[in-house]
Amino acid sequence: MSYSFEKVGVLLPAPADMPTPGPYYISIVDLKRIEGNTYDYALYFSTDHNNGEGGIWLYLCKGDPSEPSNWLSVNEAMPGEENPIYHDSVQGNGHTETPYANIINNQVYLSYHKNGIPPSQATLLALSDDGVNFKRVNGNKDSVILQYNTTIDPGDGHTGYFRWGTNPFEKISQSYIGYSLHGGTDDYYSALWGSDDGQSWTRLEILIPIEGQALDHPDRMIIWHELDPNSIRPLGNGEYSAICAVGNRASGGSERIVELYEITLAGDGCTLTRPAKKILGVEEGFDSEELSSPILLGDYLFYVGASQKSKLNTIMFAKKVKADTIQKRPLSLEEGCRHIWKG
Repeated sequence: MSYSFEKVGVLLPAPADMPTPGPYYISIVDLKRIEGNTYDYALYFSTDHNNGEGGIWLYLCKGDPSEPSNWLSVNEAMPGEENPIYHDSVQGNGHTETPYANIINNQVYLSYHKNGIPPSQATLLALSDDGVNFKRVNGNKDSVILQYNTTIDPGDGHTGYFRWGTNPFEKISQSYIGYSLHGGTDDYYSALWGSDDGQSWTRLEILIPIEGQALDHPDRMIIWHELDPNSIRPLGNGEYSAICAVGNRASGGSERIVELYEITLAGDGCTLTRPAKKILGVEEGFDSEELSSPILLGDYLFYVGASQKSKLNTIMFAKKVKADTIQKRPLSLEEGCRHIWKG
């Protein structure tokens, strides 16, 4: 069966105390998995390329996560705490952004990226016992978890925008998998990583975004580091379905369009098996330019909508409706693997 959604609306507008354009790169974790926690869900997001006040924000939810009024800023939910809850002042410089969280052994593992870490921008890790107060995994020592060698690797060294979770793929042996950027600007790559503990990561593949590959639009490409690990599910025939962003090639302030698609993968986590299917597109309003960083939670899909020429970000959501049977033709192995970097 294939994913199908209908838009509901705004979950969380841009917080008044957050630098423009507002919330960026969301992540949601189920805090009920941590004993004694007062709140049910944590929503992490960051500023959008803000060096001066860049950091990670936290909103907390008690009850139904699809009810906007249930979400409270940590300032309201826990008097004495303030947003942003986390800024790494030890390593790198400028912003602390693109958070992604998972719970391992009763702790919240929070990955994020910073600039000013040679050779470019790196992904680091912090841990928390309560989901609010975080400490770098290695204290004052190097806390970078995704390694890059510019001597042999393509791109400029940027490994940010990491999204990761429990490994569902039968052909990958590690306990956790994740997708990251792998080199910045317009000539970028993405990467697939694996780990057994969420701290030590091995790069499994480098992926080349290719316009038109397995898509209905010749100038769009799969943005692999926007794949939602929560959405990956087996289809029962050696294939897996996942929700991922698809967009045009743009960096910095370039005009872009990003929409959400369902992609179908083989058990290696990177071979495409069928053409992608658009499940949510841009419309007039708060998501008139971009729908990005999708998070599937139960029957709801949360994402960030961008509008006003990328000057306003808004957290939005859609509801799952009756799914359709997958009818897309199978891809040839050559077409399905065309984007995998051969070195």
